[in-house]
Amino acid sequence: MTAETDVISRAAEAFPPSSPTRVGAEVEWLVFDREDLRKPIPAEQAAGVADGPLPAGGAITIEPGGQVELVTRPFPDPVELVDAVAADTAELVRRFQGHGLALVSLGLDPIRPPRRTLDTPRYEAMEKYFAARSPAGLQMMNLTASFQINIGFGPNPGVTWRRAQAVAPVLMAAFANSPTTDGDAFQSASCRQQIWAATDPTRTRPVCGGPENWATYVLNANLMLRWRDHRIEPQLDELTFGECLQSSDPPTRDDLELHLTTLFPPLKPRGYLEVRMLDALPAPGRMAATATVWAVLTDPDVGDAADAICRAIPDAWCRATQAGLDDPAVREAAAAVLDLAVRASSATAPSQADACKTWRDERVLSPNPPQPVVQLVDRAREAVA
Repeated sequence: MTAETDVISRAAEAFPPSSPTRVGAEVEWLVFDREDLRKPIPAEQAAGVADGPLPAGGAITIEPGGQVELVTRPFPDPVELVDAVAADTAELVRRFQGHGLALVSLGLDPIRPPRRTLDTPRYEAMEKYFAARSPAGLQMMNLTASFQINIGFGPNPGVTWRRAQAVAPVLMAAFANSPTTDGDAFQSASCRQQIWAATDPTRTRPVCGGPENWATYVLNANLMLRWRDHRIEPQLDELTFGECLQSSDPPTRDDLELHLTTLFPPLKPRGYLEVRMLDALPAPGRMAATATVWAVLTDPDVGDAADAICRAIPDAWCRATQAGLDDPAVREAAAAVLDLAVRASSATAPSQADACKTWRDERVLSPNPPQPVVQLVDRAREAVA
């Protein structure tokens, strides 16, 4: 039987005393039929097209709505990571083009309904859970795509964690790339992150405080799924994991392991740090975001400066989520952090420095005027990846 001490022990494992500073990524795309953008693409079809070895050794998984995800191995620096993603992406684009399909780097599908096409017990149970309490959860599962950066905590996990907490809302706004599902214009806020925040705040809100607060977060999140007779079933009664521990039917250790996989905060510790709050991005955005996260979390001077800049914004998560770069303080901070990344990368990775500078100038300081969403999605016919 699982006790609170088991939760505390597992939570502590998420923050190792030190870990190698390596970096990997999970790159997601929406999949569209190039001749009929509103046509749903079944997960089985997407998996079949994507199947096969990739030149840089990435692995492919398929998300509930048929989104394609490229999972890389960890690399010693961001240059090698970006090169690997570029090589695997080029091959995937070729495969999908050959079947009349396109991989599109948008954080949110604004034109198709949330329809699950991946038939697994886990996602079936999640769908039942969200259907009972959170329409946003169905959108999250089936319509969203992200660019996730996975990075080692390095020699000082507590410092890395605090810096990441400070800059995360600003970076989320800086790299917003998701249109609305109920409007006509692409906005400067991350509509994908708005959906995630509304899904189930007990499991999607930011983790506050130091590493010691991760166990509290785990206990206070609603129990979504548990094992019943060797099957994954939804927990439809609204109970936190901690409350369930005190009930007459407490969760098992296997339930705890499953519970940990259903927690989706913007930053998640797993023995390394998952940076989860970035929208799916085109190649220049992926390069700029990778260089920026690396600089902030591995260069002490850059990290300290970025931390001070971002902590000066009161209610940063709320402002960055709701208004994004339309909030002047958030925009100013985003530009300043990208400028730090430009300087940090210029000597060792000039192409990444250029990507940060271009993103700062064209997407943060001088964002494009709102465009009709249908025009953005129509880029699918050109196989934008």
